[in-house]
Amino acid sequence: MIVEDDSPIRAMLAELLEDAGYAVVQAADGLEALRHLRDHQPDLIILDLMLPRMSGWQFLNHSREQLERGRVPVVILSAIDGRADYPSTLGVAAWFTKPLDVPRFLDAIQQLADVPRVAESVDGQGTRAHVLLVEDDATIRALLTEQLLIEAYSVDAVDTVAAARERIGIQRPDLIILDLMLPREDGWTFLRSRQAEPELADIPVLVVSAAPRNRLVEAKELGADGFLSKPFDVDVLNALVQTFVR
Repeated sequence: MIVEDDSPIRAMLAELLEDAGYAVVQAADGLEALRHLRDHQPDLIILDLMLPRMSGWQFLNHSREQLERGRVPVVILSAIDGRADYPSTLGVAAWFTKPLDVPRFLDAIQQLADVPRVAESVDGQGTRAHVLLVEDDATIRALLTEQLLIEAYSVDAVDTVAAARERIGIQRPDLIILDLMLPREDGWTFLRSRQAEPELADIPVLVVSAAPRNRLVEAKELGADGFLSKPFDVDVLNALVQTFVR
């Protein structure tokens, strides 16, 4: 569903997406978008923010529960230049600024709107790969969880290393996504102890952290299998996760 009040831009987006093989529903403002949402849940919403009658912000507030329940990703397309923290702040999947970078936009739409694939587990049987997320920031934890669910992974999200150890004892993950700056036991300490624990050493660990680059390199030296700096690009995150679980 495209929610855009500028009719030439809306028509351009509709033609672009229809040519790419998507079925498109159009809305000129937030109220019209809400009516469409009541009748039919889309696989993805492209949303302008500055809309008549009901703005994009108001639409998100009114539809949040339904979008979260249906796991419908929202892509913002706006003349407002989004800061790095805007997507996580609004709880949206991606942010594009007008004028539009069409190739990058279409890549993101393909990543987000396609029917979620079933990720292969390490035994190759086609079951959902299980990801353990260790992140103490509730907003980032929610954003990462949403992205992983969109990609059809099974997700267990915790905020401490101690809780992560408990979950590993219950269900062994195929991948651990680890923040470094955690309360009590931090990520570096976990990586050091992991080296001496056979049951942990062969579970791949992807570090996602705002730590300085030299500390990220330190995590790599302690055995992290990959790292990604915050703020991160969701497409890069998806690509990295796939290298470990597919």
